[in-house]
Amino acid sequence: MKFLLILLLLIPVITASDEHKSKSKESHEDTEGGKKAQALKEAVKGNTEFAFNFFKHLASVSSQGKNSPPKNIVLSPFSISSAFSMLLLGAQSKTHQEILEGLSLNIKNSTESELHQAYSTLLHLLNEPKSSLQVDIGNALFVQQTLTLLKCFEDDLKNLYHAEIRKTNFNDPQEATKEVNEYVKNKTEGKIKELVKEFPADTKLALVNYVLFKGKWQETFNAAFTSTRKFKVDKNTTVDVPMMRRTGQYNIYRDTKLPCTVVELPYKDNASMIIAMANPGKIHVVEQGLSAETIQRWRTSWRKTTIELSVPKFNITSKINLKDELPKVGIRTPFTDEANFSGITHNLKLKVGSAVHQAVINVDEEGTVAAAATAVGIAVLSLPQSISIDGPFVFFIIEKKTNSILFMGTVINPTEK
Repeated sequence: MKFLLILLLLIPVITASDEHKSKSKESHEDTEGGKKAQALKEAVKGNTEFAFNFFKHLASVSSQGKNSPPKNIVLSPFSISSAFSMLLLGAQSKTHQEILEGLSLNIKNSTESELHQAYSTLLHLLNEPKSSLQVDIGNALFVQQTLTLLKCFEDDLKNLYHAEIRKTNFNDPQEATKEVNEYVKNKTEGKIKELVKEFPADTKLALVNYVLFKGKWQETFNAAFTSTRKFKVDKNTTVDVPMMRRTGQYNIYRDTKLPCTVVELPYKDNASMIIAMANPGKIHVVEQGLSAETIQRWRTSWRKTTIELSVPKFNITSKINLKDELPKVGIRTPFTDEANFSGITHNLKLKVGSAVHQAVINVDEEGTVAAAATAVGIAVLSLPQSISIDGPFVFFIIEKKTNSILFMGTVINPTEK
């Protein structure tokens, strides 16, 4: 199972005994630890709120197409939040406030410095090496060779977001385009070959964020059991899809508040995919009803049951013009001539000239490792219940250690890329 994402932003005197000192130090460390934990909690909460707000906006736009049916969607809200939180380091006044509010990061119990440190902690935790789960998140800032960045901005990018600073000749747009595309291609293992067509002539900076995710199912799907089945796109349309199938124990829940059936597919190493298949004709009701509380209700209500589970293979791509879509959720000024990024450089007045988010998701049986004995289970006591994901559904990829939503999306038609 592979998920790939790329996001691009273009930007024209005390005395005391030793015992007392020791206790004071411990107390200070406890306080600092509490502050860090609080900031991390608030950052994850903000990321989750932004994820649902932006996803519901995109889903609403998709469902309004008059001449074409709704499209598949895949995105990494965490990546968008991370990239724009880096911009917060250099944003001032209204520009700063809109980004903060648009990302749902109106923190109440933490300072902004603690918020950025929380993002740094998240990046460290998500990038930790694991035996069967690979999450590789990174950042790079491509800068015009003659442009001088403010030292505090450059230092914060390097120290908090571990960003590479790369001097680039944007006066040669074709060469700059080639350099950035090669960087992206290498970091995504060739999955995204041409993110940028050509940089506009006034480009001076390009901020790149990428995510590479490879997960192995906790229990394998045997490719020999995959067969062609019907998938009901809508009441008038069905398509043939390769459907993976296995019998095993899964957490399931039939929601009574939202018209959907929910299944959790766990990965090895503390992550899972949650699929919520809508009742016929109700996918948009499910999309617009999503929230952090919805996910929490599912996770506290489901029960582990032996079922025969069928899941379609699919390979879809989304490319989102954030310059068009983010203003509709409140982030407007950064893209206008009123933008204030004076915390980045004093050399030039900057604005976000372009922002592109691209994601690729590929779901199949490959890369899954598990012991064959687990397929036996306790199903001999009764015939297994059957759940077939054969209609439009939403999905979430959640890293359980931090409770971060790494990816989410809607699959309307698994055969469309």
